[in-house]
Amino acid sequence: MRSGRRSDPEAMPFAASPTVSRLTLLGVFAALLAFGLAELPFEGQVLLSSAMVGIGYWVSTRAPELRHALLFLSVAVSLRYLWWRGHHSLDLVRPADLLIAWSLYGAELYGFVIMVLGYLQTTVLEPRRPTPLPADPARWPTVDVFVPTYDEPVDIVRRTLLGALGMDYPHVQVHLLDDGRRPAMRELAQELGVTYHVRGDNKHAKAGNINAALARTQGELVAIFDCDHVPVRSFLGVTVGAFVADPGLALMQTPHYFYNPDPFERNLGLDGRMPSENAIFYHAVQIGNDFWNSVLFCGSCAVLRRSALEEVGGIAVETVTEDAHTSLRMAARGWRSAYLDVPQAAGLATERYAFHVAQRVRWARGMTQILRLDNPLWMPGLSWPQRLAYLNAALHFQFGLPRLIFFLAPISYLLFDLRPVQAHPLVMLAYVVPHMMLAIMGGDSGSRGMRQAFWAEVYEAALAPYTALVTALAWVAPRQGKFNVTVKGARLDAIHFDWRSAAPNLVLLALCLAALAATPLRVEERPSEALALVITALFNLYNCTVLLAAVAVAIERPQQRRSHRVARTYPVYLLDPMGHEVLASGESRDLAEEGMGVLCAGLPELPDQVLVVLDLGADEVEAIPMEIRSRSAADGSLWIGLEVMGPLSLVQRRDLVKAMFSPPDSWQVRGQFVPAARALAGVAQAPWRAFSSLFLGRRAA
Repeated sequence: MRSGRRSDPEAMPFAASPTVSRLTLLGVFAALLAFGLAELPFEGQVLLSSAMVGIGYWVSTRAPELRHALLFLSVAVSLRYLWWRGHHSLDLVRPADLLIAWSLYGAELYGFVIMVLGYLQTTVLEPRRPTPLPADPARWPTVDVFVPTYDEPVDIVRRTLLGALGMDYPHVQVHLLDDGRRPAMRELAQELGVTYHVRGDNKHAKAGNINAALARTQGELVAIFDCDHVPVRSFLGVTVGAFVADPGLALMQTPHYFYNPDPFERNLGLDGRMPSENAIFYHAVQIGNDFWNSVLFCGSCAVLRRSALEEVGGIAVETVTEDAHTSLRMAARGWRSAYLDVPQAAGLATERYAFHVAQRVRWARGMTQILRLDNPLWMPGLSWPQRLAYLNAALHFQFGLPRLIFFLAPISYLLFDLRPVQAHPLVMLAYVVPHMMLAIMGGDSGSRGMRQAFWAEVYEAALAPYTALVTALAWVAPRQGKFNVTVKGARLDAIHFDWRSAAPNLVLLALCLAALAATPLRVEERPSEALALVITALFNLYNCTVLLAAVAVAIERPQQRRSHRVARTYPVYLLDPMGHEVLASGESRDLAEEGMGVLCAGLPELPDQVLVVLDLGADEVEAIPMEIRSRSAADGSLWIGLEVMGPLSLVQRRDLVKAMFSPPDSWQVRGQFVPAARALAGVAQAPWRAFSSLFLGRRAA
């Protein structure tokens, strides 16, 4: 342990008197315990529940500065519910009833633990500001930039390398780490003037690739980018200063921003309607982790101190989530971590549902491996906030089995007459409704508007059948499983339904629908249980809604462009094919390496082929020959769609990448708080948009 790292008051501004902290924690625990164990008659429980929900709603809508009071109420009400569940709803005799009842109770306990850990993890959400570099560039550390690749397309890798070469920083060397040992990559490295690395085998996949390059380089810092993540030119300028100011800093992580829609956004028509699936992690959870000095290394868009990596033996190779595992080990050795919530690179999200599943399955396996091999609860060297933050990150990926149990519990009662809960339905509602409503409010309060209510269930449902199996296997055999490369840059010519990936959830959905259809018959058979059956059917109807959305993600919309367009506005000049005369001027609206959209001033007469010049300010831009593929006039202006003619020169590619990816403020993420009722309506509407697109696409074909 290095002296001074943990005791530095500037490094830990949240540090408090140990005595005050213990007394406060004891008081909070005593209050929660007293509230949770208090016995009340039914009428008293209804009044208490109504009051708690009312207070929570007032805080969440009128007094968000009292967020911590809302979290306290949420935990207290949930404790009360779980205490009641454990003592008054599990009085069952039949073995089958006991199995489903205790399974459901276990899933609820898991959800409670994740909720509480999430509250603790996001106790303080204060985004860090960049630390300026010293005025003297001679004090700036040297940086090696690693871009590992295996089998990704050359165009994708070239884009990232050009972005790395364009960063505004003097002491930097870019390295292409080619685990595919491809001649095309060697030629690309020679063309761009970057250092090319190969090794004799692919042992330990990405982690082994980076470790091999570490042994051949000497930079004080190492910046790592996945080969589809293009950095903006200010990346090193806003991240490296913190390493100069704090010699104990090992990791500076920045968000992963994706400039194309993920499968949920594209297939459910959510793009632009709400933040992406991973936004809550990168723009809320990681900010909370920064407060507790427990930032997770995410494998890309990060800078690490070489000496810290060497101290822990390089990138961890024992798990398939080598990035998170490495940050855990550095924290255990006393190194600090930081998170800058400013997107400084942009990459490709998984384009298809099947690829998304494969990526998340790897994450679930790897985080379970960490729990088995290097569990943060008893790893030496960690503070308790760090233990809980890393534990939450790993436990989160155990959601598969609990989520399946939540789906199966109502089915077990409606179809098979099993008893997951043995209690009067009105009493159950008096306990479960405030538990659920305050959990939703508490979750919203810590999301920074980066996730709408109920969508977490959709994301989990889409993955649960796969992660449940993988995590179970990882608990039994933690050293099994291999690193799988996430497919990027895929194309799809026509809309289709991915039956294979959706099959498990189709079975679950069929069971839920059968249970819903069986409800009237059950009510007729058991009129004394009519209320319990109807309430269970409502829970089952909600499950049907979630599963419909999860199944609809498998309706793959076409992706035909070779490269995705990004919204960019620059002055544009259109010249005749010989470059002698300016035919028109206008503004770009979107850019891609294969073309752009331009809004021309007026209604000029233009030939089919033109030279296009982008005005990027002080930088000179080489004219690019393009063909006009589409034209449309509106409101006295001409909109044209342009496509690049022939192969681009290196200078032209560099200019386009600079225009698309290099501006420091290229990528913006904004949260939006949405009422729970509207969010639920959004979950219900999304699958119908997807199924409509499938029907219309098939009919058009």
